[in-house]
Amino acid sequence: MASTQPILVTGASGKTGTKVVAALAARGSKVRAFIRREDAAVQMREFGATETALGDLYDDESLKAALDGCQSIVHICPPMNPDEADIACRITDHCLSLGTGRLILYSVLHPLMKNVPHHDNKLQGERYLVNSGQAYTILQPSRYMQHLLSIWNKVMKTGIHDMPFSAEVKFSVADLNDLAEATAIVATEDRHEGATYQLAGPEPLSQTDMAAILSELTGKEITAKAKSLEDFEAGARAGSMPEQRLQTMLKMNAHYDAHGLIGNSNVLRWILGREPATFKEFVTRDLLKT
Repeated sequence: MASTQPILVTGASGKTGTKVVAALAARGSKVRAFIRREDAAVQMREFGATETALGDLYDDESLKAALDGCQSIVHICPPMNPDEADIACRITDHCLSLGTGRLILYSVLHPLMKNVPHHDNKLQGERYLVNSGQAYTILQPSRYMQHLLSIWNKVMKTGIHDMPFSAEVKFSVADLNDLAEATAIVATEDRHEGATYQLAGPEPLSQTDMAAILSELTGKEITAKAKSLEDFEAGARAGSMPEQRLQTMLKMNAHYDAHGLIGNSNVLRWILGREPATFKEFVTRDLLKT
């Protein structure tokens, strides 16, 4: 889908957004990065953005200005934003009023989980978009393998891989690089309009499974441990996590403790045209670099 018009990426300076901007640029797309802070513009250009648009997801005028002249938008809301459903609905309305070609909504795997607030918020945004008449593609990514990056030094120091849910429940963790590449493919091809895609990793893995892989790769004994929700809450409060985000995470982790998060990797494999990265390949590539 060659076009001289840019693709707008919201949440462009976040963990997911920067990867998506880079993946779009690698496919030769013009990318307009929507950012809140002017000082993020330099970083966005380093990731491949050709333009930046300064604004706020709560400011309709800046959203419309950013959307104006774009062929499509990849909307990535900041994680666990309590107003995510409203933001997605307003962006859908702006796309309709401006004649935006397609809205690619970056959602979550299994948004139908009503007892997990940020999943439910994304479902409300999906429902509004599907019923709006706006051309769309919905992407439903699984939990990232990259969760390990923030705790890697602690894991190596203590020999413990701990998360605030059972060490035995399974997750179809996906490599964020693969998810970003798949997003860029979907955004730059015509054949994905009207689709809702589950994007899950190739292996259902528990913390115990991941610890065994880490032990094999590092030569250090790594064990899995379920951190209690009480310990998680105490640490979050000590770090001044906003209360609403904390409550959302507590509900999410309670659900994950009981059910994990399992999906199917067939669609991700089909979009990429290759095998998605395994957890072992991710660790070798991103954490065991010399």
